[in-house]
Amino acid sequence: MSKNCYKTEEAPPLKKSIIHKVEKQYGKDSSKTYATLWNIYNKKKKNEEVPTNATGANVPGTGDDVADWKKKKKKKKEPWDKYSPDALGRQFHMEMKEDRNYRKEYDNYHAQPDQRERNAGRLRARRLMAKLGKVSKGDKKDVHHKDNDPLNNDKGNLSVTTQKYNRTEPRLREDDVATVEPNTIPDDTFAGVDVFNVNDDEYNNCKHGKKKHQRWSNYVDMDSKSGKRIYGYAKKNPKKSIIVQHNKTGHMIYLKKYDMGGES
Repeated sequence: MSKNCYKTEEAPPLKKSIIHKVEKQYGKDSSKTYATLWNIYNKKKKNEEVPTNATGANVPGTGDDVADWKKKKKKKKEPWDKYSPDALGRQFHMEMKEDRNYRKEYDNYHAQPDQRERNAGRLRARRLMAKLGKVSKGDKKDVHHKDNDPLNNDKGNLSVTTQKYNRTEPRLREDDVATVEPNTIPDDTFAGVDVFNVNDDEYNNCKHGKKKHQRWSNYVDMDSKSGKRIYGYAKKNPKKSIIVQHNKTGHMIYLKKYDMGGES
C-alpha cells in the first residue's frame, strides 16, 4: 500500500467511531481528514507489529526481557566503628548484662526476711486495690504507699500512680500532680454503697441530696480532703451511689442515689 494512498480519498480500515470523530473535526471530504486517518492507521499498525521469533512475554527489545534489566548497585556500608561512643555504650551494656548474677542478688537482698515481708505488704496492697476496682492486671499502674512504708496498707496511705513515678527513688521524684491520681478510696461501705466521712458543715449541706446538674461545691468543700475525694470518686464512677457519714455522730444519708433513670 502506497504511503500517498490517502490522496486517493480512500479511508483506511479503522473503527467507524474514529472516522466519525476525525470527519467531525476536519470535514467529511477534506484531504486533511484522510491524511489524519492514515496517520492514525500507520501508527496503530506499527505498534501492533511484533518480531516473528516472539514466543512469550520476554520479547527482546521490549523491556520485558530479563537480559535488558539493569541491576542496581548496592551501596557500600561504612565500616563499623567499634570505638564510637554508641558502640562503646552497647558493648558496656552487653558486658553488664552478661556479668549480672540474679541468683546472687536474690540471696543477698530479696531473700532477706525483712525484704520478703515488705514484698508481701506490696502484694496485699495490690490485691486490696484490685478488689476495689482501682487497678487490674496489665494496666501498667502501681499501688503507691504515700509514706514509702509497704507495711502500712491503710486506705488513706494508698494511691494509684504510674510505674515510673512509683519505681523512682523518693528523693528523685517530681511533685507532679498529673502522675499521682487523687485518693478516691471510700472510708467504708454500707449495703453495697461506698461511704465517705464528712464534717458537720458538709453533712448539713448534703441533707437533701445532690440534685442533678448542680455544682458539687454547693454540697462539699472542694478545698478539703474529703471534698476532693468525693468529687474525684463521683467523676470516676458516675453510675454509683454515694453515702456520706457524719464523722462524729455516725449518721448516714445519701448524697447521690443512682438508679436507671439517673440521679434522685
